This record gives sequence, C-alpha cells and structure tokens, in this order.
Amino acid sequence: MLKKIVLAFSIVAASASTTYADSVDIVPENLSDEEKLYGLSLFWKEVSYNFAFFDQVPDLDFDARYQEFIPRVLATENTYEYYRELKRLNALLQDGHTNIYYPKGMSAKYLDWPAVRLAEAGHQAIVTGVEKGLESVIPLGSVVVSVNGQDLQAYLKEQVMPYIASSTQHILWSIAVRDALGGKPDTMAEFSIETPDGKVKEVQVKRDARGREVEYTSIKQPASNGELFEFKWLESDIGYMALNGFHDRAIIDQFKSHYDEIVKSKGLIIDLRFNTGGSSAYAGEIISYLADRILQGSVWKTPKHIAAYKALGSFANQFEQFEKYRPYAEGTMWEFGEDPEDIVEPKSDSNHIVPTYVLIGRNTVSAAEDFLVYADSLEHFTTVGEPTYGSTGQPMFVDLPGGGTFRVCTKRDTFPDGREFVGYGIKPDILVESTLATLRSDKDEVLDRALNELRAKL
Repeated sequence: MLKKIVLAFSIVAASASTTYADSVDIVPENLSDEEKLYGLSLFWKEVSYNFAFFDQVPDLDFDARYQEFIPRVLATENTYEYYRELKRLNALLQDGHTNIYYPKGMSAKYLDWPAVRLAEAGHQAIVTGVEKGLESVIPLGSVVVSVNGQDLQAYLKEQVMPYIASSTQHILWSIAVRDALGGKPDTMAEFSIETPDGKVKEVQVKRDARGREVEYTSIKQPASNGELFEFKWLESDIGYMALNGFHDRAIIDQFKSHYDEIVKSKGLIIDLRFNTGGSSAYAGEIISYLADRILQGSVWKTPKHIAAYKALGSFANQFEQFEKYRPYAEGTMWEFGEDPEDIVEPKSDSNHIVPTYVLIGRNTVSAAEDFLVYADSLEHFTTVGEPTYGSTGQPMFVDLPGGGTFRVCTKRDTFPDGREFVGYGIKPDILVESTLATLRSDKDEVLDRALNELRAKL
C-alpha cells in the first residue's frame, strides 16, 4: 500500500490559473518601469524565501545579482527582452524546476528555428534530421562546428546557455545543442558543418519551422511509440514495457490490463527513457507489483521561516542563548516532510520477480526518477543507459506582469540515505553513453545492451 502521496512535477509545466494571464488578452509590447521592477522584485523575493538549492550554487550572491539586474530589466525595449533578462537571472540558480515562462503566444513573434534537428553527444551537435530535400545540403550525421562564425562550444556558452535553467551539466549541454540554431523568425541561420566524409561547408537555412508541417528525413533514433504505456515481446520469454509518463492515472489501468501477460515473462525490460514525470504515486503503484520487499521512496525537506526566530538569530553573535536560532537568520533552517516514511509495500505474494533491466536517460525526469529511488534496493533491478535529468521537487507558481509566470522549487528530495540526485542525475548501473558513432547509427545501443545482459542472466 502506498502510505504517502507526493507529487513530483514534470519538467513540462502544468498550466496555471494566474491573475495576470487571465487578465491579459494581448501581450503588451512593453511594460512600464514599475511593472518591470515589480516582476523582478517578486521573483527575487519568492526565490530568496523558498528556493531549496542555494547550497548547490555556493558562488551565487543572489542579492547582488538582483541589484545588478535592476538596470538591465529597466533598459529592455519590449516585453520579450524583459522576459529574456528574467530567464538569464533565473538560469543562475541552476535548477530544472525553477523557471521563467513567457506569456502565452509571445515567443512565436520573436523565436523560430530552421527545419534541422540536432542532438548532443560529447559536447558536439550532430544533425539527426533535416527537412526532406535538404539532406544533400546538410547530410545526416554532420557535426555543427560553428554558428554565426563562432566556434560551437564558445557560441553555446556565450549565447545560449546563459538563458537555460538546468540542474545538471549534461542536460544543459543537451538543451543548448537542441536550441543552438534558434533566432528571429524568417532570418537565416548561418552555420558550418563537417559532413560524415570530412568536408567542411557553410550553410544557411531559413528559420521558419515553427507552426508548419515539416516532413523530415532523419536518422532513426530510439523513441517512444507516442502512447502512455506499451508492452510487447522482444523474445519468447523477454518482455518489454515502456512507461512513457506518470502524468495520467490511466497508465495504472493500462499496466494492470497487461499484467497477466507481463507475469509470463522470465525477464523484463522497463523503458523509462521518455518519461518526463508526473505523480510519484503512480510510479509507486506500478512498482508495488514488481517488488519483493517494502520500498522506501525519497525523503524531503523544505526551507523553514519563522519571523521571530529569524529576529532572535540575528543576535546570536552577541547572546549565546540565541545560537539555536542562528539558522533561521542565515536562511539554513529546514522543515522535514511530515511523514518521512514514503513507503511502498509489495502488492501481493504473487508479484512478478524476475531479472529486470530499466532503461534510463536524459529524458527520465522527476517522478520517473522517484520510480528509480523506490527501485534502488531491488536486487533483481539493473539500470542501463545514461544519467537521468536530475531534477524533481514541488514548485510553486507565481504570476508575472504581462501574462507570464515563474515557478520556484520549494522541496528538496534525496534518496532515503541522504544521497543527492537533484543536481547530478541518477547514474545507471551500466553506462551506455551517446557518442557520435551511436547517433549516426540506427541502432538502439541501450536496449541492445540490456537485452544482451538479460539473455546472459537467463
């Protein structure tokens, strides 16, 4: 039985009912200085009181950076630039669950991209898809070596990464490469590539892919089937189960409807590589059918503020009796979860206990990571792939002037023994890294490795 239900939000923000968003039909071209300053100050205030990961950015003086951004936001000439500045400040927090969101529909006016898909491996940008007809100009498997005449890595660090909110370096690079060619709609993306046969060439492609149907020619990449749940047989005794999201309770019903077939397998592969999260309760419910012991989920804490104790703590240097209040004054006091025992009990004596390999990767996020926390003590589980996204928590949503919102991660989750995974990602038992060679192939190296390991075990 699941004794505690905690929501672990997907990296994709849920739609929020907000005062500004409801009252703004058209995004204003520019905001007043008062609105700009208010929005910046509101963000600074809520982050200062509620953010759960300041210790992971020890060199960040957030108060000083807030002051630095006052003239920056006041100098912006339109609402889009204003939100870009907020994104830049937000990115300094280095957290994937603390974000600035544009007003609905605003980015379409200012941002587009060419019909070219890029994927990251080893800090390189590899072309994995282009609009049909462009493949002779931009061969699949080419590597982008520069953008706007600047070396790719330098360009990403200076022009792209400063606006990305990410808890981990591997996800920062992944998102930066994905967004490397974005820019103003209907302008030309100018970049150079090295083709698979070693030739270097300059390329120009119009940024016009947003909002239109694009037929791509692509290198075949591992992907979900687009459904919430999938079960199939890889071999006569090896089953494959994809859990592609914990955002919809329907995944539990679909799992249960296939359970009689799942239990026929002598070995099982669970694919979490495309699960961007949702509710940890759904993760716990499913794993309760696959466990042979009681499982403990993540433990959590949240910043704690008591105004009077903060006042007393400010006198700790002068009066020893106030020393116990010092953490309140320094903002380092924590409130631990009301029920630290996030427990999942095995569903029944007939649970399915067979060698199980769990595929994980960069898009294993939030509640999908909570699934792995539950599974950590299961000896028949082995994880294969790349480190996970490394971000989960309980964000609070707040309105911003002009119709946008921001969210702040208020909850800090760890393994039961205190091991951190937010800011790092959960590392697999068997590492299978993306490389230039694997991206250029049409093979699913992670699935193949898991299947070979499972065959040997069986």
